[in-house]
Amino acid sequence: MTSAARVLFEAFLSDRDSPNPLGERPPTPGRRVEDLASVDPVDLAQSILVVEPWNHVGERPSDQSGVIASENIAYIADQILGVGTLIVPAWRSGVGDPGCFAELASRAMLVAFEGGEPDVHVADSFSEAYPRSAATKTLVELMLRGVPFIGICLSHQLAAQAHVELVRDAVRRLESSEHGAFVEVSRRIAEVGANLQVKKGYGTIAKSWSDETFAVAKNEEVSHSNTRLSPYINTELDHVPTMVSEAHRVVAQKYEAIIDTALRYENELRIQAFHGNEVSEESVRFVCWAYQQIQHVMTAYSLDAASIPQIQGLMGAPIGVEILASTHTQSGDPLCEVAATGIYWEGGKTAVTTQFHPELDESLLTTSQGWAPAWEDMKRSDGIRLLARMLCACLR
Repeated sequence: MTSAARVLFEAFLSDRDSPNPLGERPPTPGRRVEDLASVDPVDLAQSILVVEPWNHVGERPSDQSGVIASENIAYIADQILGVGTLIVPAWRSGVGDPGCFAELASRAMLVAFEGGEPDVHVADSFSEAYPRSAATKTLVELMLRGVPFIGICLSHQLAAQAHVELVRDAVRRLESSEHGAFVEVSRRIAEVGANLQVKKGYGTIAKSWSDETFAVAKNEEVSHSNTRLSPYINTELDHVPTMVSEAHRVVAQKYEAIIDTALRYENELRIQAFHGNEVSEESVRFVCWAYQQIQHVMTAYSLDAASIPQIQGLMGAPIGVEILASTHTQSGDPLCEVAATGIYWEGGKTAVTTQFHPELDESLLTTSQGWAPAWEDMKRSDGIRLLARMLCACLR
């Protein structure tokens, strides 16, 4: 993060009533670009990049119009940091080769992935231009490069799916290396994944990590708008091996995630959500454990890892994933256990994903529809302050 960005963030978060150091600025909904390769590298390096997997994140109940939430991220970034936002309508233009796109995207100040209507465990629900395979592969490529990002709603779920796909690919690579220690770890991960079930209130919805519904599936109830956000409680799950749950606890103890901080220091946080799907606790704990298994063996045999072509690319993989927050029904029952996650790499880099939309308030209005809160109003908004903390944590 640049020194200027850090100072501006601190000015925004330091209190709730100081004047805007950037002065009055006209609303901006961001600049749309369909080919990231056509963007001047200097402009890209000085911009926030937002990727849209769908043409809107949901319909506003009052008038059934699509909510284009990416505009609000652009407005907030401009008002707080004074930087522009590039919006890629991937649902229409695609991203080309995911690896090449990830390499270009990594040069931006920050990458954010928005929400949308498709179901992660229903591949056919995605657009032809930006199929689920491209969406998850793009996230895998960013994860392997250690590129911090923000994933919102659908992209929170896509990140969960991408974790599983990354671990599956890592198992194949380790197995094919014919290196004794790497092969042993690959078989250990595959064995646990093959026997790990995902259970919900309505029954067992996945028997192993090979099932489509292992990472994401239908929630017991549809998430409500204006729902209170609470810290995640790391309860025991009898069907999850103790070593898997303990790995998640270690990461939770070791890393300070930005949403944990917001829940401690802000007022009551209420968030907006659209989806009836949710990420499973079991999958997040599993990939967290698997990442640690991979990290340990890669560290122990680092020279071997660097010398084997199919293993080299795994050296930048995440070292852990943590569940950060949950939501509950009005009666107190769990509604969405995995409402947010933190992803961690060596060197302190962090990504944050959320099932909810911190860039939206209860009105569900967007910048092109007149949403343009004043600096002072944004400083008093716990949701926008949460988004500012997320942006600050993930800016490079």
